[in-house]
Amino acid sequence: MFTKSARFYDALYAIKDYAGAARKLHVLIQESAPGARSLLDVGCGTGLHLEHLRQHYEVEGLDISGDLLAVARDRLPGVGLHCADMVDFRLPRRFDVVACLFSAIAYVRTLDRMQAAVATMAAHLQPGGLLVIEPWFDPERYWTGTITANHVDAPDLKIAWMYTSKREDMQSVLDIHYLVGTPEHVEHFTEEHRMGLFTHEQYLSAFRAAGVEPHYDSTGLFNRGLYWGRK
Repeated sequence: MFTKSARFYDALYAIKDYAGAARKLHVLIQESAPGARSLLDVGCGTGLHLEHLRQHYEVEGLDISGDLLAVARDRLPGVGLHCADMVDFRLPRRFDVVACLFSAIAYVRTLDRMQAAVATMAAHLQPGGLLVIEPWFDPERYWTGTITANHVDAPDLKIAWMYTSKREDMQSVLDIHYLVGTPEHVEHFTEEHRMGLFTHEQYLSAFRAAGVEPHYDSTGLFNRGLYWGRK
């Protein structure tokens, strides 16, 4: 999880086109649920999707990480942000759209928890509401035995972060090392990210069990695929 790296999250993922992803999602919502007015982003992180989606919807966010939400609160004053587990959260309202993006669903790790998370998200939809989930890689497409390196090169912030890709049963295991430099000092820290590897059929079954007939696009927002359907 993003424990030590939360304060650098925006810099680490500055290469991602969140504005473009939000535009694609907005088009999908308008095509699939054109009357949608409210949206909950589950696993919202630092609020990078919500920053753009709030132009079109009354938005709220939810994440298990208080550190990521602290960044989101600075970015999104006045937006309701909730610290809770996506598996069993309970909010006092229902939404026209519930979205779980950028593979956040995989952090539940196990199939039982994924199924529970999908059911919980669907339970927070208005009748006819739209559920959208962007998956992590499935077991057949996940890579192992590789080393990946990324870099941030801003004037006052340099980050080299790299990780090995391993697999333990039905979980991917990323052993991430960060080397972070500022004008004040250089620090090194590590994080282990464990993410569930769920099959296409398991996602479809979870949607149907939650009362949502799923659709699937193999490209999606960030080339990781996309599941969606109306309650």
